[in-house]
Amino acid sequence: MAQAVRKVWVEEPEQQPVVRRIRRRRPAQAVRSYVDSDLRFKAFVLFVLFAVTATVTLVRSEVSAMRGYELVQLRQQAIQLEQENKGLELKIAELKAPQRIKDLATNELGMVVPKEFYFAEGNR
Repeated sequence: MAQAVRKVWVEEPEQQPVVRRIRRRRPAQAVRSYVDSDLRFKAFVLFVLFAVTATVTLVRSEVSAMRGYELVQLRQQAIQLEQENKGLELKIAELKAPQRIKDLATNELGMVVPKEFYFAEGNR
């Protein structure tokens, strides 16, 4: 293995010029590119894992928020239906009232309330 040698002249006051040898080493390109590519691959995998984790977290929080809004909407709808049901039960009670039925029979149908009631009892 041949090493490159470079001669440098250094001038110092009151002395003769000194020749120094500087040795250069060749960088190990193959090892460095392997290390760089391995490090890049690990960084890329780490980035992808981070991106996937962030995306999953974002989607889950969005789904939770949507379900929360749906729950509030369903509760409001349930309250509205309960109020409507109470109103309908009141309407049924009004329609079944005996006084209302008597008034309809006498006023609109021309029926008369009998003065005497007879009940027959039969053998069973």
